[in-house]
Amino acid sequence: MDKIVLSSPELSAELKKISGYFPKDRRLYAVGGCVRDALRGKPCYDVDLAGAVTPEQLSQILADSEFKVCEASPRLGTMIIKGKYAYEYTTFRTDSYPSGSGIHTPTSVQFTDDIQADARRRDFKCNAVYYDVADEKIVDPLGGIADIRASVLSTVVDPDITLGQDGLRIMRMIRFVSTLGYSIEENTLSSAIRLVGGLNDITVERIREELDKILAGENCYKALRLMNKIGALKIILPEVALNDGVPQKIQYHKYDVLEHTFKVVENCPPDVRLAGLFHDVAKGVCYAQEGNTYLHNVVGAGITKDVLTRLKYPKKVIERTSRLVREHMFDVNGNSRDVKYRRFIAKNLDILDDIIALFKADCIGTGYLQESRTAQRMKEIYQKMLDEKVAMSIGELNIDGKDLAQLGFEGKAIGDALESLWDLSLRNAVKNDKDVLIEIAKRMKKTTDKKKGV
Repeated sequence: MDKIVLSSPELSAELKKISGYFPKDRRLYAVGGCVRDALRGKPCYDVDLAGAVTPEQLSQILADSEFKVCEASPRLGTMIIKGKYAYEYTTFRTDSYPSGSGIHTPTSVQFTDDIQADARRRDFKCNAVYYDVADEKIVDPLGGIADIRASVLSTVVDPDITLGQDGLRIMRMIRFVSTLGYSIEENTLSSAIRLVGGLNDITVERIREELDKILAGENCYKALRLMNKIGALKIILPEVALNDGVPQKIQYHKYDVLEHTFKVVENCPPDVRLAGLFHDVAKGVCYAQEGNTYLHNVVGAGITKDVLTRLKYPKKVIERTSRLVREHMFDVNGNSRDVKYRRFIAKNLDILDDIIALFKADCIGTGYLQESRTAQRMKEIYQKMLDEKVAMSIGELNIDGKDLAQLGFEGKAIGDALESLWDLSLRNAVKNDKDVLIEIAKRMKKTTDKKKGV
């Protein structure tokens, strides 16, 4: 095999220097994703290393070098080598997992000098290709290069063994489909369908991590369909899976709710895809209970909050995502006046770009439309508000509570007056000019006093 470029020349030179400290009969190898991606012609700066040298031996051979060795998980043979860059090094080993335990890390580990044995404890053949750093050559114990060339995922040993040892490997398989665009070898796919129940044993934190990576991939649509096909969606996100087969009005939607959802996710920018995944989550529930989906955005916001809380997402992510779900039906019929848009924009300014992106993806996901009139109108009105220098919040008004107090406003009346002045400015009924606002405030005070008989 020809020489490959793992990363930058500087990083490659550092790897070469590290390999110089290794005994000639115990080579240093790069392995896993970095080699796979290099063989695909893609750069990789996250380099994992492996070799027959044990953690204790690694510390000894690099003791007088410029490199620092830090413990990561010595029991698993994993150490961190720090130079200008940082590398995870793991000693060749064999693993043992107790079936059905839900334990993601092996309970029994034995170090070995057999590269074939090390390869067979990994997950997929495409991740079990090694690169001899010193000799600059590929070592392919299990035929991983063929899988890389064919863009196929197959397990290093019988898939029932590989996937049965660690349920998380099914999620990793789906993730690789999303990030690499690979297809699944037939026996591996069949095994995943049989063993998908192993996902019940995996912690929600690890499920969440893999889900985020799946949603970030260029082939997330393909991955989500696979997740549904093998039954993983019903286990991880049963609320979303419930929408499989839920019909929609054919004049507005080409697809059922779940397929529409996947299409929307595909057309969202990565940081909006979680909201895309949940935007119609309540349609199945609403349809079953009410025979329609009119309030699915409101119900869906609550479901989203519950599900993301269950998956232990950060509070900021939960709040942002549930807001996007709740607001994604704004002006769905295109009948709202400009003033309603202005208020909506000001209220949701912090997530406005995300809302517009979700509007666009939701339209594309119908199978009929390529543009969202709501999104276009919102962008136009927002630009107009910027040109008009509209106050986007009460804090941006060129008048404040002290000014109103000097005019005789007291207590709650100050807040009410500011709210009214902001609404006038927001609608561009008046300019956000202090003198103008003071005059209007005076008239408001005069009217209030007259009503009170002052």
